[in-house]
Amino acid sequence: MSDLAGGFVPLSPPPSSIASSATRNSLPQPRRTPLKPGGTKESRLIRHVDQQLLHIQRRFAKRDPSLGHEGVREMDEEGRMIEQLNDPATEKRLQQSEEWNDVQGYAGFAEAARDVEELIAVIWVSGTPALQVPYLINMALLTTTMIPAFPLAPRPLFRLLGKLDHAFASLLVGRDVSTDEILPGFNTGRGVSGTEKVRIKSLVERTRICVVEVVNRGEFDEDDDLDEPSPEDTDMDGALILDEDDGPQDINVDDTEDDDWNMQVARVYDKTLVELGDSMDGPPIGIRTEARIGT
Repeated sequence: MSDLAGGFVPLSPPPSSIASSATRNSLPQPRRTPLKPGGTKESRLIRHVDQQLLHIQRRFAKRDPSLGHEGVREMDEEGRMIEQLNDPATEKRLQQSEEWNDVQGYAGFAEAARDVEELIAVIWVSGTPALQVPYLINMALLTTTMIPAFPLAPRPLFRLLGKLDHAFASLLVGRDVSTDEILPGFNTGRGVSGTEKVRIKSLVERTRICVVEVVNRGEFDEDDDLDEPSPEDTDMDGALILDEDDGPQDINVDDTEDDDWNMQVARVYDKTLVELGDSMDGPPIGIRTEARIGT
């Protein structure tokens, strides 16, 4: 990832169990004011995010074929499939870059999650709702596409989904749900549109079902996490320094009880579900979870 992304160290669950972790899904401090529409910084950010998003898609397309799973096809905001990597036209588009042959495919979900988390941090630091909402929806769609394509890697999976949950819930109410601070750009009236709320709701429902299916599949990545990037300065309007959090801990998935899994799955997008229920004048949306197959 580019130096523009900055650095951050997401927290990982304690060793006792995944369900007892309640991962602190912190996001970096955003800039104080949104980027100027059409300005140089906004253009640079859009170019960077687009390039890194395409890079992630390329690495996913060239993932280790021995994993034996295919991604879930998802729709973009215009109703187009964003996961058609077996389609010749899509493959041709991805191959147009000279760097295509030098791109190494993902060996597991942990690698993909790290790249996605870094890009989410860049998007969040922008403090610009007009960019944050659509880009984070696309990142969440891509994440849902990738989840079933790899063996389950619990720590990076639930950490990544926790960050997306934190971001969406905060954007829905216009304030950080952890600190209660007003988010940049929301004092001007820009919020999440009704159409965007419907898309987020649909995405949340599909993701929760997808996670249940992957957990029930019972295939786990033995090397389910990677060293996190070290914190460093980021040049998004004023040398913002991201604080270093606690390092990753080990998780023994074999010792995790079914109730623990059910609890962790139930937490997927739980904050977003609450805010969607409030903002759309309806009850929070949920799904029923079941014990893993074969247990």
